[in-house]
Amino acid sequence: MWKIFLIVSLSVLAFLLLSFLLYLYLIKPGKRRPQMDKYKNVRYAHRGLHGNGCAENSITAFKKAVDCGFGIELDIRLSSDGQLVVFHDDTLDRVTKESGKVRERSAKELSKIKLLDTNDTVPTFSDVLRLVDGRVPLLVEIKEDAGDNSVSEAAVKMLSEYKGDYIVESFNPLSLAYFKKHKPEVLRGFLSQNFLKEKKYRKPLYFLLQNMLLNVAARPDFIAYNHTDYKNASLKLLRSLFKVPTLSWTVRSKKEETAAYEHKFDGIIFEKYMP
Repeated sequence: MWKIFLIVSLSVLAFLLLSFLLYLYLIKPGKRRPQMDKYKNVRYAHRGLHGNGCAENSITAFKKAVDCGFGIELDIRLSSDGQLVVFHDDTLDRVTKESGKVRERSAKELSKIKLLDTNDTVPTFSDVLRLVDGRVPLLVEIKEDAGDNSVSEAAVKMLSEYKGDYIVESFNPLSLAYFKKHKPEVLRGFLSQNFLKEKKYRKPLYFLLQNMLLNVAARPDFIAYNHTDYKNASLKLLRSLFKVPTLSWTVRSKKEETAAYEHKFDGIIFEKYMP
């Protein structure tokens, strides 16, 4: 009987060990690159330095961030005519008086749509790159659906001609995998949070994303994580075992900034206050 017990115990232990090793393989980031050091401690203005009558992801918000010397976090997606535009949401409804999907409007049409109650309109990515012109680092979030690399493809082409400092990030690991394959020198980061705390995200895919089990697809250089979810086990392990740099999002007060640094985040993505 004791032999059976021993065999079963060893089998269970072997299974647990192999499962843990597989888990480590899946969440493992890319090889640590020293180039990341100049980006990890930056304060990135989330969608530019907006607020107080200045719209997010607007030329005015980006000018303010540049003038203050902050890095800039921004979002890119495609217009109907295949141009990269800077806009966060999939639809126009929240930050304009128009409705419908951004992808259904041309860049020219979008350039005439005002953001909130301002004179700013939806900018193209090329306009923003000309404005920034390397004066501050950019944190470019790729907005595209799984199975569609059209935004990544256009971004690789455009950023290949940009001489300033930038890194890319995405919630979509396949977008990062595209950069890994087609522009491997670019530092890439995986965006995540504890998705399962919200009912709408309680699906297997979001379990994988929350715990960064799809890092295997892209081997990211850094992790950008919701700073309130700092207790996530995978995040802790990535820091302690793999020493991966981490950015916190989205920090909205000096109190939250202090907490983010206390929770071992290297840099912050902030909005609605001045760090």
